[in-house]
Amino acid sequence: MSSSRFNTLFGAMITGAVLCALLIPPSATDRVRKHAELILAPVAKPARSIAAMFNRRWGPKLLPPGETTRPSDQALALENSDLKQQVAFLSLQLQQLTLVEAERKRLGPLIQYFKPVGVIGGDSTPGRDSLSIMPASGVEFAPGSPVMCPEGVVGRLTDARRVRLVTDRDYKITGAFVRWADGGVWKPIDAPKAACTGIGNNTIRIDNLTMKEAEALKPADWVTVADLTDYPELLQGRPFAQIKTIRPLPSKPLFAEIIAEPRVDLRKLREVMVMRK
Repeated sequence: MSSSRFNTLFGAMITGAVLCALLIPPSATDRVRKHAELILAPVAKPARSIAAMFNRRWGPKLLPPGETTRPSDQALALENSDLKQQVAFLSLQLQQLTLVEAERKRLGPLIQYFKPVGVIGGDSTPGRDSLSIMPASGVEFAPGSPVMCPEGVVGRLTDARRVRLVTDRDYKITGAFVRWADGGVWKPIDAPKAACTGIGNNTIRIDNLTMKEAEALKPADWVTVADLTDYPELLQGRPFAQIKTIRPLPSKPLFAEIIAEPRVDLRKLREVMVMRK
């Protein structure tokens, strides 16, 4: 093809393109363009991928917002290490909060009468079982207020936001005996009420029953609140200790010495539930 004929054809194509751009409405060209893109896709997509690959490898690298220089590989490694530690710490916190929430829900309807309060620490005096708790809004910290945990009754408040535990030395509480029966229900045991006395070290002793009266009892039975003098009606029947041993009392062989312990070490609680007024 001669140069004159090529120039004439090229000029005609340019003129036609200009006329199409000016005279044909965009709505018509948009419909045609969709079909043209499908036709050109087998060529355009590989070309675009190759161009992107070259750009990633040799093209200019954009800095993160706020950065003026690109960090070194060592700095990036340290940053990644810090981020991994933070993720691990936050994951552990989330797991602990999930466990705490699950434990609170075990109280069931009782949760509306109690306020969760953090524990500062236990009593450092040997043989004394008590806890110091943190200040909390919505709690009056009135002396004598009952305190619970998901495992059962913990004790009562004394002065200065201190909880005297049911296992504290000479702590007195009246209890009744029950057994966890098949079907998930508490089954009362035919035995006299227990005069429970704390002896320290997370332990309770019962020595007001004769061996005959204690015949129906066995280790793993539960001791529940049966004390309307110090605890309200809604806490009656709530567990606070589990029988560990039953044997004759050394000083009075006709009487039984029953040793019971809470299901958890109350001295190590990190949170308790204080009853609202």
